[in-house]
Parts: sequence; structure tokens; C-alpha cells
Amino acid sequence: MLTLYPVFSDNALFQASSRLTLRGTADAEVALSAAVTKNGTTVSEGHTAACADGTFSLTLNTPPASFDTYEITLTGSGETAVLHNILFGELWIATGQSNMEMANYHQPECPQMLDAIKEYPIRVYNIAYQKDGADPEQFSYTPENDTPGKWLSASCDDLTWVSACATAFCRDVAAYFRDRGREVPVGFLNVSWGGTPCYGWIPMDILKNDARVMQLLEKQGRLPLCEKYNSFGGGNFQQPAAMYNRKIAPVRGLRARGVLWYQGENEVGIEWNERIYAHLLRLLYGNFQNEFAADTASFPFLSVLIYPWVYGGSGETMRGYVNEAFVETAKAEPEKFIICPIDDLPPVWAANLDNHPIHPAHKYRVGARMAKLALANVYGNGGQRAPATLDSCEISGSRMILHFADVGCGLEVRGGHIDGLYIAGADGHYLPAECEILSADTMAVWHPYLDDPVHCAYDISSFACGANLWAGDYPAAPFATAIKEPGQLNIEAMPFLNPDITRVWEAHIDASGRLDVYYHPVWKPLAGCEVCQDDAFAETISGMMHSVRVSAETVSSGSATFGAYVSSTEYHRIRLSRFSAMEIDLYHRGTVSGYLEIGYAPKDGMTVTVQRPLAAIDGAPYTFQRYKADLAGIPEGIIETLKFVFTVDDPQKMNYVNVSKITLK
Repeated sequence: MLTLYPVFSDNALFQASSRLTLRGTADAEVALSAAVTKNGTTVSEGHTAACADGTFSLTLNTPPASFDTYEITLTGSGETAVLHNILFGELWIATGQSNMEMANYHQPECPQMLDAIKEYPIRVYNIAYQKDGADPEQFSYTPENDTPGKWLSASCDDLTWVSACATAFCRDVAAYFRDRGREVPVGFLNVSWGGTPCYGWIPMDILKNDARVMQLLEKQGRLPLCEKYNSFGGGNFQQPAAMYNRKIAPVRGLRARGVLWYQGENEVGIEWNERIYAHLLRLLYGNFQNEFAADTASFPFLSVLIYPWVYGGSGETMRGYVNEAFVETAKAEPEKFIICPIDDLPPVWAANLDNHPIHPAHKYRVGARMAKLALANVYGNGGQRAPATLDSCEISGSRMILHFADVGCGLEVRGGHIDGLYIAGADGHYLPAECEILSADTMAVWHPYLDDPVHCAYDISSFACGANLWAGDYPAAPFATAIKEPGQLNIEAMPFLNPDITRVWEAHIDASGRLDVYYHPVWKPLAGCEVCQDDAFAETISGMMHSVRVSAETVSSGSATFGAYVSSTEYHRIRLSRFSAMEIDLYHRGTVSGYLEIGYAPKDGMTVTVQRPLAAIDGAPYTFQRYKADLAGIPEGIIETLKFVFTVDDPQKMNYVNVSKITLK
């Protein structure tokens, strides 16, 4: 019986001006013929014979892209199979784990997106998940061919449940062609699966023939042995090659323009995975190129960098190692790998996804950014082809001088003071750093009390987003000069050091086990006080856009005491024992005195507190005046609250103090 595998079906979109290899089964060794026709006219044909086991592969040349519909007819041994309503255009492979899988349904703008894309000839092939209904689900040890799937059209609501990221990508690519008067259908293969490791998307034979990968799998107890396959219960879907066999193998025979890859969260926090990830990416790319490339000389692999989430305890920078692997491959082989940084995007969460923080609902913006990179690299739209990456650095006195590649129109810090930039000496203690843009591609980094810098890092914290170092059209890629050294980097974010940051997000698991996300302010007032961000007396010298105003709610005669506090949270812990002093700028009128009150976690029901006075060291009233608090001898441990308390001599004259430029020495 003549049968084509499910991906070769009605309403398909195949890659234009390329090849298409029809695959299926027929009677053993029967002669087969196929033709691509338009309005009854043959535009391409091919011939083959089925193998002894009845399987066959028949390759056809595909016509140029257009909105014209075609038929593909396959004949053999008196049987005929016809594919109707076929389009030829630009096809992409959208794959990875849950952030690529995250559907249009989970986007706040889903209705508007689904309505907008109806005007475009977008088609999507969606492969089903559960194949056999077994619990736990069973996966084939060998590549599958007949996994159920269906071609979907943008003219129906079926796209509600396909990748939001890839949908936005195709919308922008399709709009690009339409705006230039070109008839080019666009689509993608929706082949992703949440919680999957990179090696799950690589064929078994490639894994088995790679010593480094086999060493990794042995360490994890995941050697791809046939007798142990499907012995992991609910974790069967994470087995080596499981995703390749289930999701990728069934679409072999198609060609694609490139790959959209959003994966890596599964590797974060497992050092062996982190250290080998660049190697896995190259293996993954090689197989995709070999099996699917419409043009092997130009087959881009667009990778979204990993977004901040809680991949470990406070101060850890685990995601930085996976992101570094993306950056490493893109720098070494820019003709193959293209990175897409996204840490500047606000972390919006979807209410209909239980607000899981690892899935920020800004996927349309991610897809649009990937499309912009694809348009520059693949479709000749011009513009910047890659985000800026750190190229080299050297130490010049107390400064580190950083040089960047692919800077577009030049480096810039958006929104005032740079966020997420750190510098460290030989002790490995990272301090929030200052910077100066020296030229379009060069930046100086320093800390006022670090004379001998050794390393610096940018945007690698697992807890902080809001990257604001840009170069041209894109945020600069994260970097850490010590990323290749043994051990994990340890960076304490301490957002209160930057007055531009008003709130941070935290995740919380309630009694029912539901994971929720909420924001809380960085600065909080003491009783009877007020605190707010204020730009009336901004500290412009350091690049800060704002200062923090602390004031008394009511004014009375005599002296007045008021203040504010910052606190440690699970993801933003405060440790001061490694520092010798804190200096801050205070804007005030008249005479003010103050102190820091450092409160440690309760012990035996009692909170331990330490007070350190703030002493004026520079400046004068009616401007920002520098104050210093001695931190020598502060005990080890996590600080529960850090209070900033001020007393003014004449509250009728002044009932506020503005705080800015906090520096740890």
C-alpha cells in the first residue's frame, strides 16, 4: 500500500527553490514516480524504487516562492497519492524547550496577534505530543517516521497552541516580503518540548560516537543503552535522542532556511552540562545542517540567550555558563550561529500559565528580535547582523579597558547608570562597577576603591534583568572574563546600590505548591516616614538618573528622625562583612546626622543589630555631600535589614534627605 509519512500531507508549506524528499512506504521494490504540478502543468518530477523493506525516498526540485498553490502526485504499482493546496516559500525549524514551546495562548496580546497574521500566508506543521497514551510515556530508541502531525493555517484559530516566539518571527518575515511586493509564504515546524536537554535533540549515532558526550551521559546515569531505555518513568522524555526520534526524525525530507533555537534552561546549574554545551551545540547544528539545510553554505542557527531565573542560590551566576556557550559559538562561527540577547525585556508573566517565572510572557518581542536578525543575515535587509560581544580586554592601572566587536553605531548605556556590571580583584569579590564609553567599541570599567582589578562581568546574574548596555540595534551580549576559570562566579546583586532600580521580582511557592511571582520595592520607609524615587536632585556625575528621597510624613518642632531600609530576600541577599566601608551621597539642607543600623536574622527570637554612624567626609550642605560608615568587624552572615536613619536639626526647614551613589569599599 502506498503511504506517505504524516508531514507530507495537504496544506503543507515546503521550502522554495530547493529540494523536497518524499518519504513513505510502498510495496517492496516497486517503481515510483512523483510530480509537482500547477494547474495541471508539471514543474518538477522525480523517480525512484522502494527498498526491499518497502520504505522509499523520492527527491523533487521545488519551484520558487509564490502564493500559487500546487499539487504533488505520487504514483506506483497502480496506486496514487495526491497532496493538495501546497505552497512553496520560506520554512524554519522552531525547536527547543518550554520557552520556544510556550504558545500564543499564553501571550497577553494573543487575540491581536492571531487576528493580524490572518492576512499572511503563514503555515505551521505541528507534531502531536502523546503518541501511545502510555503512562509513563514510552519513546522509541530509533528514529520515528509516523508521529502524528498536521499542517495548520494562520486563517484558523489552530495557531493558538503553537509557538508564540516562532509565530511572531514568521509574522515579521512575512511582513518584510509583503512590504516589498514579494509573494513569499512563510512557516515553521513546531517541534519543541518543555524540560528537554540539548542531547535529547541529537541523533543516537552521533551521541554514541562522541567520547565527550558519552562521558557526560555516564556521569548523569543516562547512557543510551537499549535495555535501559524508557526506565526513567516521568523523565523518559529527557532521554538521549528521545526528542530527535519523536519530533525531528518524522520531518526528515523537508528542507528549511534555518533553525530557531530556544533551549538551555535544562543545562543551567549542572556544571558538566554547562561546560560541554558549546560542544553539544556544534553537534546539534551539524545534524540539522546535514539533514535539513536548503543551502548548506547559509544555514543560520538563531539562539535565544537564557533569561534570568532562579537557577541556584543567591549570588550564583549559573546561567552565565550556558549563555557563554552561545556567545562562544557565535564568535567562532558567525556564519552559522547567531545569538539573540533578551535581558533588556521586562519580565511579564501570563496569568493563564500559573505565573511560572521561567516563562516570561514576552515571546512576541523575542520572536520579533529573532526576525530582525534573520532579515539582516539571510534576507538582505541590511543593518546590524549580530549583537555586540566582548572581543578583548586589558588592564590599565585601576581600570579595565574592554573592546567589543559588532557594535553597530556604537556602545551606549541606556537609562542612566549601567546595571549589572561588576569588577573584581584577585580575591574574586565582585563590586558594582562604573564605566565610561571611550569610543564606539571601547569601554573603561572601574571601581573607585579597587586599585588592582583582575576580572569583570556583565549581565550574568541569575536574578537580575534589565540589561542596559547597548550597541546599535541590540543589547550587548553578556560576558565574564573569568568564565573559563575553575569554579562558579559569585556575584551579589544588591539592587539598592543603584537608585535607578525601584523594585525587584521574587518567586514564591504557596502552601498548595503553586509558584507565583510578585514585585516588591527595593527601598521601604520606616514607621512614620515616606520614601520615593526622585529626579529633582539626581546624581548626574555617576550617571544615576535618580536619587532616593527619604522624608518624614509629618513635620514637628525640634529635631526629627526618619529613615528607610532595604532588606535581604531569597534572591537578593545582603552581605557586608567582606567590605571595609560604605560611602553614600546625601542631599540635604542645614545639619543632618545619621547612622546605619544592620540587623541580622533573629537568633533565639532576638534580632541582632549593629549600628555604624555616618560621618561627613566631603562636600557641603545644599548639594550632595559624601558620608562614610565604617563596616570593619561586621559579622559574617546574611543581613536581614539595613536601615538608613537620619536626624535633622530643624524639620521646619527640612524634613527630607536624598540618597545617591552608594559605594561599597
